[in-house]
Amino acid sequence: MVWTRRHRLVFLLVIGALLASACSSTGRPTARPPTSTSTRPAGSSQPPTGLVSPGVTATTVTVGQVDDLTLPIAGLFKGAEDGTQAYFDYINSQGGVNGRTLKLDAGDSLYSDGTAANTTAAQAKNDFALVGGFSLVDSAEESVIADTGIPDVAYPLDPGLSNLPSAYSPVPNNDNDFPVTIMKVLKRKFPTAVKHVGILWANDDAATMEAEKAFERGAKSQGFTIVYDASFMPSQTTFLANVLTMKAKGVQMFFTQQLPDAYAATVAKEMQQQDFHPINVEGDAYSASLIKEGGAAVNGMYIEIGYLLYLDADAALPAVKLFTKWMKRADSSANFELQALFGWASAELFVDGLRQAGSPPTRAGLEQALDRITSFNASGLLTTSDPARNVPGSCVVLAQVRNGHVVRVSPTPRTGFLCEPNSLLPAPGFKPEVRTVPSASG
Repeated sequence: MVWTRRHRLVFLLVIGALLASACSSTGRPTARPPTSTSTRPAGSSQPPTGLVSPGVTATTVTVGQVDDLTLPIAGLFKGAEDGTQAYFDYINSQGGVNGRTLKLDAGDSLYSDGTAANTTAAQAKNDFALVGGFSLVDSAEESVIADTGIPDVAYPLDPGLSNLPSAYSPVPNNDNDFPVTIMKVLKRKFPTAVKHVGILWANDDAATMEAEKAFERGAKSQGFTIVYDASFMPSQTTFLANVLTMKAKGVQMFFTQQLPDAYAATVAKEMQQQDFHPINVEGDAYSASLIKEGGAAVNGMYIEIGYLLYLDADAALPAVKLFTKWMKRADSSANFELQALFGWASAELFVDGLRQAGSPPTRAGLEQALDRITSFNASGLLTTSDPARNVPGSCVVLAQVRNGHVVRVSPTPRTGFLCEPNSLLPAPGFKPEVRTVPSASG
């Protein structure tokens, strides 16, 4: 499972279940178009040639980010701030970048469109770039980023953000260039079961429906037969009716990429109660809470992800150890959920570009450097993708819950990722992003 817009849903689901009435609109976007040719806005806020970009001094570079820190749930995405700060602390311990230390100007969205937009506008005026932000209302930032042209290096939950010419993601959107590696693996591993597949997907908005269409297109391209296809609502607390219907329809494999840990645990427990034991493959369930919430019912569950098992089997790998070490230094009570990993990876992608952005660095120089980064994996933490062209990675880790631990299973290698050739399935008309960089060197 490589993170895409469907993961915006994961958080919306959790919050929807906890908060029946939202504090404000999330400004949900429509589906992203299948082609992408981006031209940087002529009015982007670049300084005249020879002048220093905002946020840059002789000794520092300051970047901004907006996170959901206090609302709708206290500390919801504090992990994004922790992960970004942790990587900056690591780089600063080595002397910074080209003699400049990195500073993070983190703002709280207050789960408000207006606050998110205003905070982003202030950061666009004062900070060099946006790095590592994570917010359910990040769609409110889109017009500000588009108007100012400030570089945005982050995993956007709003797919519209990922289509902006100044936006770069360590985990590019993949609904229109869908990775099918896991489908190829499952077909070989369970050739009979893939002919009797049941799925659940979230009936949340146009983006999640588009994500499900991409998933089904990928599965069918590899010979999967879907015999049960149902949606669920964010407020749903039981899946018993779904489980009973799947059992009656002879489902042999349950495969979903839209169930976060608590929901996946509930489905597993209800399957166990009904003596229904299909092969259970989950794409969004990996977390510190899955086994605690699911208990024996999740034993045997397969998990497919596009990053290392940083909470479990891969904890001793050098890239994970470095991440863990500096996360703990940044915040002794650090949140190691996935948004922290994305904050760290976003910061690393930014630093890779900053090293080549000139001295003093300019925003245009940063974007030109990022346009040359066509291969990125956060030092091995993530599957390799192409941020410059917004093309996702296609490699995976297939893991399984065994005796209370999440471990790698065949054919996944002992380290790294499982890759298959020709495993990106483009939608009709899809082309990698082409960025047109201004000739001025502001």
